[in-house]
Amino acid sequence: MGRGTLSALLLTGLLGCTSNTTGSSSSTITPQTLAGSLAGAFCTAQDACCGVAVSGDGGTSTIPCASDAGTGADGGPSTCLARATLAAEQQLSLVSTAFSEGLLTIDPTVANACTDAYKATACTTLGTLDGPDVEAALADPTCANLFVGYIPLGERCDMTAECISSGFCLSQGTGQKVTSITGSGTLGTCFPYQQIDQPCNTTDDCMPPFTCSAISRVCN
Repeated sequence: MGRGTLSALLLTGLLGCTSNTTGSSSSTITPQTLAGSLAGAFCTAQDACCGVAVSGDGGTSTIPCASDAGTGADGGPSTCLARATLAAEQQLSLVSTAFSEGLLTIDPTVANACTDAYKATACTTLGTLDGPDVEAALADPTCANLFVGYIPLGERCDMTAECISSGFCLSQGTGQKVTSITGSGTLGTCFPYQQIDQPCNTTDDCMPPFTCSAISRVCN
């Protein structure tokens, strides 16, 4: 089954399931909403760290204040929120495509908790970033299960976020789990996680939160 056909079938099914749900749209969060929330969290964290000196590969530098306006190519000012939102939307572009195709949704409760966690980013972690690192933000344990995927096992995928909870996106180009929200750039398929006491080669093979034992080579 092609990805386009699968997208159409899943979207039709989702619309059919939610059409009679009163007020369901009020709890819907889009990738654009998520991008704006993470951008706001980044700027909040940056302002909290305003003027703090941090050390990096280039030596010691000072974290800028979010309220400091930058200067665009046309000479006009741009705000931290505007720049951060653009950066977050770019990093979530593949998620946005999957969302529009009905391949995944976003859990609003997890999204709120994830955003709150990003607001509390440590100054040393924030460093002198010009914008939010969405991949790093979503790696926080608070953001686990943020995406709800609908692609069945054995079907085409670009990232694990699109697969149903019992599987992950296995890149056919690298033979590895596609954890990145930007994909891997190669064909992937939703592959089943190994369950407890089943054989494994790496922890990526195991259903979270199980890990692959280096001694027994089974998920536990």
